[in-house]
Amino acid sequence: MFLFQPSYFRTFFDTAASLLETLTDDSFWISLVGERIFLLVKRYSGNDAILVGIFLSLGPTLLSILQGCYWTIKNTLDSLLYVSVEIVEEETIFNPVQEFVKRRYRTLQEYKNVSGVTTYRTIRRNNRDYDEERSRLGLVPKLGTTSKISYKGHTLWIHRYAMSSMDRTTSKRSMSRQSREILDALSESNLVLVIKMRSRNLKLLQDIIQEWVDEYYDERDSELIVYKCMGEVWQRHWGELCSKQVRRFESVVLKETQKEELLNDLLAFRTQKEWYTETGIPYRRGYLLYGPPGTGKTSFIQSLASKMHMNVALISLTTPMDDDTFTQMLITAPKNCFIVMEDIDHCIINDGDGSENHVSSRRVTASGLLNALDGVYSAEGSVLFLTCNDMTRVVPALLRPGRVDFKMELGYADRYQIEAMFWRFFGEPGSKKDQRLVPYVNKLLACLPSDYLTPAELQSFFMIHAMALRAGKAAMIRTGIKLPNDNAKSHEDVNNAMHDIDSINITNIRQYQLKAATLDHLISSTRSFLEKVEYDREQARKHEQAKKKKRKGEE
Repeated sequence: MFLFQPSYFRTFFDTAASLLETLTDDSFWISLVGERIFLLVKRYSGNDAILVGIFLSLGPTLLSILQGCYWTIKNTLDSLLYVSVEIVEEETIFNPVQEFVKRRYRTLQEYKNVSGVTTYRTIRRNNRDYDEERSRLGLVPKLGTTSKISYKGHTLWIHRYAMSSMDRTTSKRSMSRQSREILDALSESNLVLVIKMRSRNLKLLQDIIQEWVDEYYDERDSELIVYKCMGEVWQRHWGELCSKQVRRFESVVLKETQKEELLNDLLAFRTQKEWYTETGIPYRRGYLLYGPPGTGKTSFIQSLASKMHMNVALISLTTPMDDDTFTQMLITAPKNCFIVMEDIDHCIINDGDGSENHVSSRRVTASGLLNALDGVYSAEGSVLFLTCNDMTRVVPALLRPGRVDFKMELGYADRYQIEAMFWRFFGEPGSKKDQRLVPYVNKLLACLPSDYLTPAELQSFFMIHAMALRAGKAAMIRTGIKLPNDNAKSHEDVNNAMHDIDSINITNIRQYQLKAATLDHLISSTRSFLEKVEYDREQARKHEQAKKKKRKGEE
């Protein structure tokens, strides 16, 4: 209460008035700087032009000094009271941390302006047999704002902003707004997350963020994560492209023993790291899968990665990058991944003949590619998969042992593959082969030539009839078959009834009759299917010939 007494205010104002009178008295300044300097300053201070010039010249400098003082004080206080971690978009852990943070925003009501993002909600309607993905508006704080989240009793501040690649070497705080806008336009912007917590224990914040990363990958333990080489020409980095459901190893049908042969080789490599070290052999393995399009090269890689509990990292030689960037990308590839380079026979490699133009100078050279795969600085422990359609169009030096250690041809489907794919689509999962279907298999093998169709063409043919068969089962349940609960006509009830269909004798008979009719139609349509395959291939050949003529005309 003492501070609000009238005498205190009177004393304060009297002191302030006395100080102001002293500062405006000429004698004070004469005694401080001398009479000669005082008169000189007084003479020029009366000139408005000189005052404006001094202000214009010293104003920006003083402003810059004040800004520098502000950031120095702020950074000093932050270092004393807070710990923080900065994660840039180039880091593999950026996406796991960002996904966790987006889910944990406490509230957006405190913000006036937010960013809208697209989210999806699954809707299931009673009158439909399929789910509908409906777009929804999701809200996240705008870039450049700081938001607050709570985690296990700790309050954390999240600052998300965009930083150009030049920001790391150039300070923009002293630049004008126009200069900053020009700099941002000329350089690529990457997202940055700054996570700050009021504490002196950096290890605590590190453990918290690590929990977020672990939770992200635990949730995707049953998914295949696909990484891709991203960014602009001058700054490439690995980024998470998507995550997808794993491809079961059994779902890919190759020639007999082919899958097991490559799987056993890969298992032997993964378990023999010490032996590689003891014998002085570089610990890396290269595989080449070659064959016509549609023979299952990409699908096999995905299923093999799922079988080995690994992920996939895609890098393309058609992406503009030089030798150093390509080598750096191989070295920094995410761990526990297959590095995949697809269609290497279609990639144009700069041969370094000295006649490089602006485009070819941004391509990987042949020597750069070879050195990156098995040079001194090649990545240890890497598993590289190359795919191509025509192995004769690949640089021979790329295929020598040490770069490619295992080659496998994936060709057209033989009799074993045709039969295996038949049972995959029309057999009962987890049960023995239905002997009643064996005659249909034999008829099918007699109608479809061996080593002529690709597995992709066969799969498309089988899928049409398999989906029709499943649709017929659903229709039987809804209309013609008495269910355990006769009132159960919803989508969920139909699905549940389909699982129990074998337990009802009358249903089992009708199911076989429906399958037999479907297979009869399958066999009768093989001729038209083969004609369509031949027509599609003829169109592809004409398209390829037209491309060759166009290239010759341009040359």
